[in-house]
Amino acid sequence: MADTRTSTRTPDEPGTRTPDEPGTPTPARIRSPRFLVPIVAAALVAILIGVFVGPQHQVVGPQTAGDEELAGRTRDLVDGTGGFRALTVAEVTADQVTWAGLGNSGPGRDGPPPGADAVFETGSVAKTFVAALFADAIERGEVSPDDALEQHLPALTGTEAGSVTLASLAQHSSGLPPLGASAANSTSGLTGGNPYADRSTEQLIADAAEATLNPDQPPTYSNFGISLLGTALAETAGTDYRTLLAERITEPLGMTNTWIPDETRPIPDDAVRGFTFNGTPAPRWPGDGYAPAGVLTLTTITDMAIWAQAQLDGTAPGGEARTATAPFDDRTQIGWAWFTTVLPTGDEPSTMVWHNGMTGGHRAMLAIDVEQERAVVVLGNAATDVDSIAMGLLYDSPVVGQTITVTLMLWAIAAIAVTFSVMALWWALRARSALSSIAMLLISVAGLMLLWNSGPWHSVGGWLWGLALAPTLAAIPVLALRTVLVPTGTTAVPLRPTGSAQVPWLGVALGALLIIGVAQLW
Repeated sequence: MADTRTSTRTPDEPGTRTPDEPGTPTPARIRSPRFLVPIVAAALVAILIGVFVGPQHQVVGPQTAGDEELAGRTRDLVDGTGGFRALTVAEVTADQVTWAGLGNSGPGRDGPPPGADAVFETGSVAKTFVAALFADAIERGEVSPDDALEQHLPALTGTEAGSVTLASLAQHSSGLPPLGASAANSTSGLTGGNPYADRSTEQLIADAAEATLNPDQPPTYSNFGISLLGTALAETAGTDYRTLLAERITEPLGMTNTWIPDETRPIPDDAVRGFTFNGTPAPRWPGDGYAPAGVLTLTTITDMAIWAQAQLDGTAPGGEARTATAPFDDRTQIGWAWFTTVLPTGDEPSTMVWHNGMTGGHRAMLAIDVEQERAVVVLGNAATDVDSIAMGLLYDSPVVGQTITVTLMLWAIAAIAVTFSVMALWWALRARSALSSIAMLLISVAGLMLLWNSGPWHSVGGWLWGLALAPTLAAIPVLALRTVLVPTGTTAVPLRPTGSAQVPWLGVALGALLIIGVAQLW
């Protein structure tokens, strides 16, 4: 007898296959060859984007200028160590200067080596100018180390900042924070812009009037404090800081190419551009209020060699500034802004008096070996410290590259970004709702942003970023084909899933939060 029982399984249950009824639209199939075209096209476009406009492998190029022997020794130090782009270096004694330039100083991916008059940024090396002006003003009888700040900036009379001594500002021991409130709270610095933008001298003083001191704070490096010191010295001399620097330091020493740019002498078009960690152009950091701290002081290796030589031959104004008079940390002492570190080199320790500097895309270092009576200056246009290059030239020591921990972390970021990107494409091909695919796309974008900012660019170039971008870029047209550009006879993937949409919406929120969070690194 034939079995007449009727099956209770429905077409929606797992394990069942029912033919589509004639005339019934069906969902777009992921097996369709039409998806291959946007995937392949997006992969090619993404890799080209990565190669031509993505992060650059920062490495010193073969270009060379100046003394070949010094350039060769510098190149030997940095070969195999990524993160540098163009460098000018000088070895200085009391009666001799030797300089060299190497790498690409142009704005593109290939350019000439920097010459003796190539314009770089000093960063905080310019604090040594404030130090000299302070020591010189003491010698002139204009100020005393124990003077309260309010004696020279009357606008701060009766405020906490007004009570600190000038000496404490020069030694970063005033209890003031590293930055004034308006600069510390600036969002431009968090998004890759200039944290000192529009920070005028008036704003600096206004921030100081509202600042509170932390009496228990150990010596704390403070651009805020040094800027107030430089402003006070200029006020006492009856001028502005820019003019004081020119009249008492750069003009007497013949440092004609060291200046703080303004409308009368702007940044020259051929000034060396700075670059961020990933090889993209960095913004300049103008801001008159923080000019004494060195946020945008321009110089050349020729002028910095003059400054270094003046320290050695005793012609620098305010030479007493270099004398260490207080501890800064466990290894370092401080004078007026200058640091002193005793290094265990050779049979006898070496005393190094120094200051380094950084801006958005430049690094600098001036180091003086007291026993050798010899100095080294290094100027660079990438966001990688040049301190170890200076020390390598002074003491024949190796340049310190990235630690293995940092290297592994950066490659891990690359792996995470690639994984998220592949998942975004997979979701675009398989998701049952556009919302869940959008959530994965946002998470992938956050991963790509993180990779752009913090990838292994010491080791590789932008092709890696393009490779990571390819699946995400392909996911966009694939999702469009499944949701909007559906052919006749198929149904579009819905925006929301048929059941609860809570999880996809949480994914969208997570992706948006990750994007906002990563943006803070820029």
